[in-house]
Amino acid sequence: MPQYYVEGLFINKQGVRKKQKTGSYPANSIEPYAKTIWANNPMEAIHLASEELEGGEWIEGPKASQITEEQRMRSQGAPEFPGFSASQSKPKKRK
Repeated sequence: MPQYYVEGLFINKQGVRKKQKTGSYPANSIEPYAKTIWANNPMEAIHLASEELEGGEWIEGPKASQITEEQRMRSQGAPEFPGFSASQSKPKKRK
């Protein structure tokens, strides 16, 4: 069974209730979702992620892939913050 990285934005259960009353999403109820899920196919991974929302709703996504966002950005050569790159050890000088 392969692992899938499911990512997206959702509003929590309280945000869904407030949306039904006021008609708009409260900003403090929007949350990111990023988890690794073991599933047989991407659709099953998305279904399992949707069940984990426990009454929440997807706003953006969900997107299931076998490559993490970090791996995708590194393969494109996107700029990185200093100190976050994979460090390469320098050979120590002997005295």
